[in-house]
Amino acid sequence: MTAPRLAWLDGLRAVAVLLVVYAHLTRFVFTDLRAFTGEWLHAGTAGVMLFFLVSGYIIPASLERHGDLRAFWRSRIRRLFPLYLAVIAVLVVAHPPADPLATAVGHATMLPFLAGVPLITAVFWTLSFEMAFYLLVTTLFTVRATRSVLPPVILALAGAATTPLVPLRFGQVPMITAAVLVLGLSAVMSGRRWAQVSGGLLLGGLALTLLVFNMDPAHAHDGLPILAVMFTGTVIHRADHGRTSWRRAGAVIAVVAVSLLATWIGELVALDALTPRYVTRSVLTLLVFGGSFAAGMLLRHRHTPAWLARIGVISYSIYLIHYVLIELGHSLLSSGIPDPLLAAGYLTAVLALSWLTHRYIELPGQRLGTRRPRERPALATTRT
Repeated sequence: MTAPRLAWLDGLRAVAVLLVVYAHLTRFVFTDLRAFTGEWLHAGTAGVMLFFLVSGYIIPASLERHGDLRAFWRSRIRRLFPLYLAVIAVLVVAHPPADPLATAVGHATMLPFLAGVPLITAVFWTLSFEMAFYLLVTTLFTVRATRSVLPPVILALAGAATTPLVPLRFGQVPMITAAVLVLGLSAVMSGRRWAQVSGGLLLGGLALTLLVFNMDPAHAHDGLPILAVMFTGTVIHRADHGRTSWRRAGAVIAVVAVSLLATWIGELVALDALTPRYVTRSVLTLLVFGGSFAAGMLLRHRHTPAWLARIGVISYSIYLIHYVLIELGHSLLSSGIPDPLLAAGYLTAVLALSWLTHRYIELPGQRLGTRRPRERPALATTRT
């Protein structure tokens, strides 16, 4: 059961995943609605950006609260990898990859999108950015710079400044990525101060190198701004808990928002698609995910609807499962079944399977390697 103080975050995760599901499902059903809304809103982009903002708000705070890099990385692995590996297993059986070794190594790092490896499923691209964020958070933690508000500003400005540039790509580098990742993680988890600092700098260097020099053309413009959005969530958390001023946080939010918008407009220029409508769409997309997060914060002390919070709790399963069902059942989605019936059946299947994967894959995975604290009989009767 979600803790009441975090229910608003689950509500935001629900909004985010529903936006993503809408963006993908309406390629097959209610296509006229998609044609209209797609002119004014990038629903999928708004959804994943909202996910990134939530991660930025909560993940670094979790690391700082526990102050233990080993515990942090173990919890992240237990949280993400069981379902991630299960989805990979299903899709590999259904569609064997052309290069099994590169695919296996690249996906094992959870950085395949940045390592230039073809994705097993398209939605994994966001997990590569999530992993890059963890690497940079680890770097800041090891060099004791977690209180700085500079990372989102630097990343945002760098992203906007480099938008017109043609990205330099290394191509497929899964082996090098895996080797550096293993070396860096081994160092930061060693417990020795000098090794943790060295490992943290190595991991941060890996993340930034891949973000700058090996971006996929589909995200050539927004790699650094995505990380800026995540670190903006961290700054908001600090302001919300009195560790920095809201004035400073507001300045960071303004810089990142303007830089992100400039990046998107720069992309429109590169695509020769700079029209008033598409500029408006960029602004509305920014307002939807930013406004959703702001509304969640303003309403966080109020009751979050149970159904919305529950969707948020299983949002990771929904995010991965919904696209797997589309990939495996796209012929059925194009079979001519009436849109309302098809959408209802698809959503029912997604929610049911996501509940099952959350219950029987995610939760057991999160408990792997953990020990239940022993309860002392004398204190047991005092617990509520």
